[in-house]
Amino acid sequence: MRHTIIATAVAVIIVVSFAGTALAQSQNKPPSVLPMATPPLMPGNPSRKQAGEEINQDDVIKVTTNLVTSNALVIGRDRKFIPTLRREDFRVFEDGVEQQIASFAPVDRPFDVALVIDNSRSTAFELRYIKQAAIAFVTKMRPNDRAAIIAVSDNPGASIILTNDRQSLIQSIEKIRLAGATRLYDAVDFALNQTLVSAQGRKAVILLTDGVDTGSRKATYENNLSDIVSSGVQMYAVQFSTSEAAFNQASRIRRAPPEGSGFSRVDYQTADAYLHQVAELTGTTLFPAASLSDLDAAVANISEELHNEYTIGFYPRSAGKPGEVRRLEVRVNQPWLNVRARTTYSFGGDIAVTKWNTPVRAPLSAIESRSPFRAIAETKPLLDARWICKAPFVPPDFAIVQEGYDSKCPPSTRPNDRTNAWFIRKPEGIAIVCKGFVWRNGTQVEVAAIPKDYAVVGEEHSRVCSASSDPKHPANAWRIKPPSPEETMCKGFPIPRGFVVVNERKSAACPVDSRAANAWVIVPRWDIERRRFWSEP
Repeated sequence: MRHTIIATAVAVIIVVSFAGTALAQSQNKPPSVLPMATPPLMPGNPSRKQAGEEINQDDVIKVTTNLVTSNALVIGRDRKFIPTLRREDFRVFEDGVEQQIASFAPVDRPFDVALVIDNSRSTAFELRYIKQAAIAFVTKMRPNDRAAIIAVSDNPGASIILTNDRQSLIQSIEKIRLAGATRLYDAVDFALNQTLVSAQGRKAVILLTDGVDTGSRKATYENNLSDIVSSGVQMYAVQFSTSEAAFNQASRIRRAPPEGSGFSRVDYQTADAYLHQVAELTGTTLFPAASLSDLDAAVANISEELHNEYTIGFYPRSAGKPGEVRRLEVRVNQPWLNVRARTTYSFGGDIAVTKWNTPVRAPLSAIESRSPFRAIAETKPLLDARWICKAPFVPPDFAIVQEGYDSKCPPSTRPNDRTNAWFIRKPEGIAIVCKGFVWRNGTQVEVAAIPKDYAVVGEEHSRVCSASSDPKHPANAWRIKPPSPEETMCKGFPIPRGFVVVNERKSAACPVDSRAANAWVIVPRWDIERRRFWSEP
């Protein structure tokens, strides 16, 4: 009887304990969330990422969890990053409908980076500088930032795993020696699917390479691009120019080098296409490194961008179908600030990336000559000269002397305009200045930034200014100069300070006017009483 009573008491205690545990679990159970489709495992990825991960930062972001996050850079018109904004300064829109911001991380959040260093034979002359650039980046890391070193050699693999120990990273870089074949695609695959796969938070890969692959055994051009689209990793590429040395070496052989040897022209066209597409997919910039100053500027730019990104997240108001793409827009509540963030994202499910799988090879001449629309190097600006993003106005007494492309500026809205930035300076003497075309209400208009003490004396065609989209007015620049005691200037511009109009005439240098006279004759105001002027027949 005693044993029966004891057994009954134990059973009651177990039941009560189980019920209490179940009740506690039911009370602590998180609220239900809308289910999302879960994509299949990527090759080389043994585990799925956890909820709340950062979402892929390329032209189509794949959403594998409920929270959609996107990194955002905020840039002022002077092309400087704005790191002091708060959550309430941002607004997020999905398909034009404003969303409630659920998570916000300021710019001081740490990041994990895989530094991929090309130590193949093709970089024999550049390896020393590549290693210096990698060390320079490590020295710019913040205490909680982590990096891994991956060498592009016969056997790509992490020379050192993710760590914030700067001394260990520098020692690992210094130990890298020249190797044989270039397994660039394998190295990128290793970085994406092994080194960074379990990292949480902001992630990036920095490629220090010429882009030529000669011996990858596992990964391909196409596989790399597909993995980049499916990952949450930003890709930065610093492109070294090794084509001249390769072609000189190949010229000693009578027959043309085969494709894939690392010495053919097609190899370098493919390399250039690969690095451009990698940057395009992740919304970053390809940094050409034709000189040491270019290299220093590229490393400084990449480090600055990574240290100035905000991370913003929201929960979609409705679940989407697998593979469904929605528009994404991040705005700020302050004027004259540009936000650089992703414009679309996708719910779980495979996304077609075939349009990126075929190399878009540029003409070799463009690769060797370095396009004038390359990213603008962040060199120390002159006192009276600097780059600014295009806008409806230019600071007083400055003129536009060159146009170019800058990754920090928003794209031009004018059709077929590849430039989005102006180089402005205070002119000295006679100068050729860009007209400064912008797109307003469906029409091309000129900013016409002419300093107050200068007169416009004619039209010009300039190679450093963007082309006009108006076939009736193809000239894209003005010739300006300080006016002489009696100057002929084109009509339609402010009269220089201290001068007055005393006559009209026709000038072949000025735009054709429907009227007979298309120019003014101007003289100093103080001289008008001393000299006599009369109309010309």
